[in-house]
Amino acid sequence: MLTPLLLVSILPGILWLVYFYRKDRFEPEPIKVIIRVFIGGMLMVIPAGGLELIGKDGLAAAKASKDIGLLFFYSFFFIGLIEEGLKFLILALVVNYRKEMNEPVDGIVYGVTVGLGFAALENLFYTQTMGFEVGLWRAVVTCLAHATFSGWGGYFLTAGLPKLPIRQRFLIGYGVALFWHGLYDFLIFVDSPLFSGASLLLTGILVYLLIRKMHELEAHSPFAT
Repeated sequence: MLTPLLLVSILPGILWLVYFYRKDRFEPEPIKVIIRVFIGGMLMVIPAGGLELIGKDGLAAAKASKDIGLLFFYSFFFIGLIEEGLKFLILALVVNYRKEMNEPVDGIVYGVTVGLGFAALENLFYTQTMGFEVGLWRAVVTCLAHATFSGWGGYFLTAGLPKLPIRQRFLIGYGVALFWHGLYDFLIFVDSPLFSGASLLLTGILVYLLIRKMHELEAHSPFAT
């Protein structure tokens, strides 16, 4: 039973990682660092789950009552805050910024990597408890959502606002990732077909624009020649 669970949860995250990693053509990031960031993202699911238990009952009550204000709070200032904060903590601790992030596209690559690692283990837990149909859905939508949240945040580490000090870029990147994560969760928590469809549309737009941005940044790589 374990092998099908891994195939539907962990494997998609790895395959998406290979897809995005291959877009860094001129000076690919060290495989060892990519693996550490991916595994680090997976491990962050554990403290995230522990912290989110604190607000589990409150979130359930907000969903039941359809309290828009509370749903907004839990989306942005609870789940988004915790999960994206832990992802960016991994980026700060595992990646040597000055040595490894030496191309404009590198911030996106590492952001996507930590997001996919987080999604992979999270998907495993959801698949175990909610079944393979949920796992298959999350293998596509949730993996790409997590990848784009932290991927767009990572953009500000190496390309967006390049003149700012690195600490400010980390804070801005974290804020951007938190915003997209919070908006996505809010659209889902409202629990209506229109808002659920909007969450899918948001994911698709973020993925499309992120891939375009990666191609654009590759053209400005100092290693392109």
